[in-house]
Amino acid sequence: MALISCPECGKEVSSRAASCPHCGFGLAGTAAPVAAAALGLTAAAPSAPEQTLWESSPSLLLLLGEAVGVLAVVLLVVLLAVFLLPALGEVARNSWLDTAKAPLILSFVLGAYLLVRGIRIAVRAARLRATRYRLTNQRLVVETGLVSRTLAEVDLRSVEDLVFRQGPMDRLLGVGSISVVSSDRNTPRLQLVGVKDPKGTRELIRTQAYALTQRQLFTRAT
Repeated sequence: MALISCPECGKEVSSRAASCPHCGFGLAGTAAPVAAAALGLTAAAPSAPEQTLWESSPSLLLLLGEAVGVLAVVLLVVLLAVFLLPALGEVARNSWLDTAKAPLILSFVLGAYLLVRGIRIAVRAARLRATRYRLTNQRLVVETGLVSRTLAEVDLRSVEDLVFRQGPMDRLLGVGSISVVSSDRNTPRLQLVGVKDPKGTRELIRTQAYALTQRQLFTRAT
């Protein structure tokens, strides 16, 4: 038990007393902080409630390059067919080749190719839309999964580095990726892809981590 001074009369009072026995001054709510100060302790400041600062999903613009590639292949095959089929027709007149079925075969092959690649792009789009990024004033959370869900998070106090990457195509589309390096054993690296305004988002994460680590965050130049 520690003795403290009554704020009203200045006489010594038990730190456990609800009121001063000398003057009757209420000590409820003040005894504990005063006792902590008398013992040389620093009371911990109440933590701020968790607040969401930024929330997003990977941009579907990440699929634009793949979609353009599929269309380019189809266009190239069609152009080659337009120029080659007449030449094959001349050759077929003096051979066993049957070019009458060539357009049908070509249509079937291109249709199968478009179907397979279209399904692949659709699945990737669904996975991107099912991925959620959330930054609060305490942590960074990445939630993924179509059927089952997986949640990975990094305490902002454990962030050690932030790496920002943006290729030529990414710059044109206005997206990029951010790698979060932390001392967290479970999640030492967290990857955010297809982030809109990646540079601004990186700075937002860095600002919050910098504040929580008492200005001790170190990041390499990017």
